[in-house]
Amino acid sequence: MRKLWIALTFLTRIPLPQPEQVTSEEFTQSQHYYPLVGLILGGALWLALTLLLPHYPPLVTAALLLTLELILTGGIHLDGLMDSMDGLLSARTPERMLEIMKDSHVGAFGAVSAMVYLLLKFSLLAGLLTLSSPLVPYLVLFMPILSRWIFLIGVHYFPYARAQGFGQGFHETSRQTRWLFLGEGLLLLFLTYWVLHWPGMTGFILAILFILLFTRKVSRLLGGLTGDLYGASIELSELLFLLGAFPLLYP
Repeated sequence: MRKLWIALTFLTRIPLPQPEQVTSEEFTQSQHYYPLVGLILGGALWLALTLLLPHYPPLVTAALLLTLELILTGGIHLDGLMDSMDGLLSARTPERMLEIMKDSHVGAFGAVSAMVYLLLKFSLLAGLLTLSSPLVPYLVLFMPILSRWIFLIGVHYFPYARAQGFGQGFHETSRQTRWLFLGEGLLLLFLTYWVLHWPGMTGFILAILFILLFTRKVSRLLGGLTGDLYGASIELSELLFLLGAFPLLYP
């Protein structure tokens, strides 16, 4: 339970007391609980959908679901997406891109990227809620679960871009658990097919491929990844999961 507690306080803004004296080993092992954190987030979204949809139209329900997810995560992953886009779209040198990403201020590229991202995600959620498929609530449930596993691809298989920083230790200690990470991925693949069938599988595989290509390209450009890019990977994998699943449900 302590490792789940560590994972919850790291990936969400659920009001919990901060665990004391967290060791690097505990923090590394807490990674295995990230999909379970996603299950808690997805469960909250699923419950909200179940309660709201009978009383509100799909557009309003989708907006409330998106707002609830941002509240539960504190927008920390969206902040990572904005910082990442500010740097990557600046057309500067890799060193300058890293400096821009480290700046806490949001620039034009980050703001526009966030608006486009939220518009796409809202549209996909609203579109799914208009469908009569019984799989729709489970897509909302699985979305945070799978994204909290997918982003670890960057952690396990690509270097960290900065010589120092929180993410450096995160990456170094994660290399010891790659086989377990792959085993967890196979389990999630089986569960996704069992519950969501081909729509879920298509979304899951599309998100994996996109994040793999995205992190590979960015890692080559910058010499590695950063904590902001980890957050961006979570947000982008959720979007790609919905994008991949939607065509197989749309009549």
